[in-house]
Amino acid sequence: MRTRKTLGLTESRQALAEMLRKADEMGGRPIAIAVMDDRGELICFAAQAGVNAALARQNAIKKAYTSACMRADTLDFAERAQASPQGLAGFGNPDFTIGGGGAVVVAPDGTILGGLGVSGRTAEEDEEIVQTGKAHIGRLIQEQA
Repeated sequence: MRTRKTLGLTESRQALAEMLRKADEMGGRPIAIAVMDDRGELICFAAQAGVNAALARQNAIKKAYTSACMRADTLDFAERAQASPQGLAGFGNPDFTIGGGGAVVVAPDGTILGGLGVSGRTAEEDEEIVQTGKAHIGRLIQEQA
């Protein structure tokens, strides 16, 4: 029987809490955060009161999904999409997105564990918040090793 590593609810909720803490520390508009497993399935989600329901919620989910499925942060994936003759459409998935705020979570052995997505602020702010979550999970992995 095979087993696989993936993000679990405990570390996903801890990363989500750390990203919310970072967002509160920075101040600014409310955000939405999504955490996906390595297959792009939602593990946990949070949306601060007043977040743009039509955009931020959907974009956080799309960023986490893209990062998990494409095995890349959304900024890195943007470079791949821009280099493609058909752009983002060439990847054939309308749920993929590009830009700041999506991060892939990778174990030290290279195993893809999942994806994180943040939306609601500027691309730069979303990126700063999501990288806080990614770093937090990295520390949790190191502690477990």
